[in-house]
Amino acid sequence: MTTIGLVLGAGGVVGQAYHAGVLAALHERTGWDPRSADIIVGSSAGSITGSLLRMGMSPADLAAMSLGSPLSLEGETLVRRVLPDSKNLPTPGIGSWFRLWRLPTPALLARVASRPWSFRPEVVAMTMLPAGTIDLTDRAAPLHEMIGDHWPDGLWICAVRRSDGVRVVFGRDGSPPAPLASSVLASCAIPAYFAPVTLNGVEYFDGGVHSPTNADVLRSRSLDTVVVISPMSASTVPHGRPDALLRWAAHRRLERETRKLEAGGSRVVRVEPVASEITSMGLRPMEEGRTVRVVEAAYQQTFRRIADGRFTVLPDTGVPLPL
Repeated sequence: MTTIGLVLGAGGVVGQAYHAGVLAALHERTGWDPRSADIIVGSSAGSITGSLLRMGMSPADLAAMSLGSPLSLEGETLVRRVLPDSKNLPTPGIGSWFRLWRLPTPALLARVASRPWSFRPEVVAMTMLPAGTIDLTDRAAPLHEMIGDHWPDGLWICAVRRSDGVRVVFGRDGSPPAPLASSVLASCAIPAYFAPVTLNGVEYFDGGVHSPTNADVLRSRSLDTVVVISPMSASTVPHGRPDALLRWAAHRRLERETRKLEAGGSRVVRVEPVASEITSMGLRPMEEGRTVRVVEAAYQQTFRRIADGRFTVLPDTGVPLPL
């Protein structure tokens, strides 16, 4: 039996819409249901999408939610139970970006001294940013009320320990125990924007700080296939885009993670935005006004990926592929 891992990368509200468009098209045209993946890895926006999949939300309902379209009865019931009434997030004032940075912690300095080969300036910088001022705690209350301390099987949520920049994978054997709702909040806590999430006395923030995808956490699982949906990277970027360097860096990191997975025997299928999708995504990952066009662009482009044979490694469900 084919074993499959699904990796859902970071990308804010726009990234969630991208996941929804890709997964809805994939399910509709190939018949493969992402809810059946053996392991789902989520970082930041991907932690929300992954949790919804593990709780039973269909790819079609994920897309409908981003499009503002009617959901199925099951999807509507789930949304009412686990998502907050208001989707809009407050915008921090200008002054919040000019607060003093933190000094490096002793734990961070010790880690750099003991593992200098793993030193990554961008991760170190994120640990030193001032804490964000927007508290997400209330937004997770409905999910915690529904699921409590239960953790869905095969769901890994990536976050970063604020004291030293170490990646932590909640839900994986050996990781610190934590409720699902709090782990999702931690994975989504963008540094300097959202307040860090404290679990058992330890502060965590956005899993995308370590990697936009964190696909390499599956390297020891020897899965047959790993599907990676990476909203923040791109192999080519339209000329003149201010985010070109960021997307190129995310792509290079994903390439390194892919090599690790392939060395472990996994076939990796990477889904990264192309020019039409990047244009629809804009430059602000939290811009909710772009979700409709992002879903539509990702949906259509995924049809083309399927026609090109990108997903022939998925189990045969008997659903004919488009010509």
